[in-house]
Amino acid sequence: MGPAKSLLWGEHMRLFYAAGLATALLTTPVLADKKAECQMQADIVTRATELRLDRTSEKKALEIMSSGEDEAVAEKYLPAVPALVAWVYNDLKRKQLSVEPSPGEAYFTACAGQ
Repeated sequence: MGPAKSLLWGEHMRLFYAAGLATALLTTPVLADKKAECQMQADIVTRATELRLDRTSEKKALEIMSSGEDEAVAEKYLPAVPALVAWVYNDLKRKQLSVEPSPGEAYFTACAGQ
């Protein structure tokens, strides 16, 4: 399994940490459909990845995604945005942003598997 096929082991551990942190930050009850919840969180990761690939600064990405107007961020997940943006900007190498599975897909898989 090469780096182009999957995130490195250390990145998997950070991914699980980010998924757990995002879940812990939420104050609303978990919906019955865990996959839908994981998908909403993965959408945040995907949006942060897009912004980073567009060379948007981490600070600006956080402002955009925390504004309440970014359709990729469900309101109930606003508290998780800082942790997920920090993970995309600080823990992932730029080359990891455009490999398969994408960070959003990898996040979904990790979240749904918890």
